[in-house]
Parts: sequence; C-alpha cells; structure tokens
Amino acid sequence: MSARPPSPLTHTLRGWLFATMLALLGGAALLPAQAARGDATPANATEQGPQVGDLPPDWLGLDRDGRSIQVSHYRGKVVLVVFWAGWCEQCRRELPQLSALQTGFGRERLQIVAINYAEPQRDYEAFLRQNPGLDLLTLRDPGTVARYYRVRAVPNAFLIDTRGRIAHVQRGYTPQKVERLVRELHALLPPPAAQAGRD
Repeated sequence: MSARPPSPLTHTLRGWLFATMLALLGGAALLPAQAARGDATPANATEQGPQVGDLPPDWLGLDRDGRSIQVSHYRGKVVLVVFWAGWCEQCRRELPQLSALQTGFGRERLQIVAINYAEPQRDYEAFLRQNPGLDLLTLRDPGTVARYYRVRAVPNAFLIDTRGRIAHVQRGYTPQKVERLVRELHALLPPPAAQAGRD
C-alpha cells in the first residue's frame, strides 16, 4: 500500500512547530516574583500543582460573556489550557500559532483555552482588539485559576486528554518542549467524526 501524501493539516502542523520553535527559542518569561527568586524546583509536590495523571482543577474562569468555563464541559475532546500575558514576547508569538492549531483541528476534537494571567482588564481588552483574528477561547484570570494550577511563569501549558486527566505539563518553552507538546497533542486527538464513522 502506498503512503498517502501529507495533508494540508500536516503541513500546517509542521509549519506551526517550526515557527513556534524559532519564536520561543528564548524560553519562558518569568513572572516578577519568580524572576526575583530564580526558577528553582518547588520543595514539595503541593507547590508543583497538578501533575500528569491528575484530574486538573475544573474551573477555568469566566468568558467575555460571563459564562463559567470548566474543563469538564469538554470531556471527550483534548483540552489545551495555556496561561499567557500580553507583555510576554513568547506568548504574543505563540498565540497565533495556537489559533492556527485550533482552526486546523476543529473544536469537535480540540479545545484550546488561553488564559490571560493577572493583567489589568484594559490591557487584556486592548490585546484582543489588536489581535481580532485569534480563533481561541480567551479568558482573563486575576490570579485565582493560576493559583490552582500553580502557575508562576508564562507561557505555561496543561494538556488534558479526552478522559479529563492531565497528559502533559509544560512549564517554560524550549524547541524540544514545543516539539514534545505537539507530538503529545497529536497522539491524544480523537479521530475525526467522519473517519470514525467509516471504521
């Protein structure tokens, strides 16, 4: 059987991976408190926050219409929860790439939740006005959700499988970490509905 040529989505995924690896070469942007103390490994598991295999904190915040968003709303899909900030250069470069992933894979299989961490409401709104093409569910967190997830640096990602458990945690970015995140996400995605119906 001859191999099928790569699909447009495969090209998009490869392009996203390459662009993101280049854009995020500088690593994660530390929050002020973390920058002051260094990026030391926390002393105990409680400070590390949710780990692979754990059920994540369910509540993710309120959307722009005031609706409560929860991880459990998306059971059966892969969920990627990403914490970001407008002042973070790596985040600004990453969000359009995540938007391309969301568009490419579709919301029937993947839900990306981009949580703005601890920025003033006016800065959050200004960022969204300047980036109207982002195909992402964006929330603003004054700090509550980040505390549940023990987020101390951005960008910061939690990949959640279709059963609602954490499959991958990514704190900070290097090209190798980005590549692994994309591989993990792709492996977790359920098959497209049309294909699943033919199997």
